[in-house]
Amino acid sequence: MPGSGVFGLGYTGLRILNTLKKENAVLGISKTTQVEGSAILDLGDRNALKDFGNKHEAHKFDASIITFPIHKLENQEQLMETIFNISHNVWLFGSTSIYKRIGSDITEKTPLDPEHDRYGSEQKFLERGGKILRLSGIYGPERNPANWARKGLVKKTKRQLNLIHGDDIAEAVRLLLSYTGNDLPNELILSDGQWHTWHEIFRFLEDHQKIQTLPEEKMDREDSFVDSSLIRKFLPGLQTKDFWGELEKLEELI
Repeated sequence: MPGSGVFGLGYTGLRILNTLKKENAVLGISKTTQVEGSAILDLGDRNALKDFGNKHEAHKFDASIITFPIHKLENQEQLMETIFNISHNVWLFGSTSIYKRIGSDITEKTPLDPEHDRYGSEQKFLERGGKILRLSGIYGPERNPANWARKGLVKKTKRQLNLIHGDDIAEAVRLLLSYTGNDLPNELILSDGQWHTWHEIFRFLEDHQKIQTLPEEKMDREDSFVDSSLIRKFLPGLQTKDFWGELEKLEELI
């Protein structure tokens, strides 16, 4: 029986699968993506999910990672019951957007927004004994922040941009699953911990003639710096990529 299960093989799930299988047995589960070490399963199909649970309950995963927002599934209760039944430990990816913007920094102690669409399902998940890794904005190959600027999805303001590279997420998961202590908090935040604003990114792109020069705009809402220092206390070996170096690669400047 594989040591870990990765539920959802999207942008982050595939990276996690490829990272974990270098060291341990792992099974990826996806509705459509089929790669080495994966199985096809529609997690929204009640009968298929029941059969999958029955098949694996005798030999549980050491840990499972749910990489997608479970609140979008009509059978989210069945999904949670199944995965917890076949796993000794379960992690769920969340988003730092669920925190209220009430101060200059966001930490695990920052209050959550009960109106957020993930709030209800995440609270039920935590009540079952799961752990949540809340991620900042994910970037990397095929997720280039410069394209968000080019498409007009973001404005040239001094809003703080909190990011984490897809490969860094996979490495953080590897370290979390390798952690031997029993004192990990139920909720952790992951970001690259670097300060950069959209204004700086626009200026960088303008200076390299990657976009036309645009005037600065006023911030339409306040934002905060996502502080990921807590997870680094538990994972002192965690390294995250330099954003500006990665942006140069994505823009083919080096």
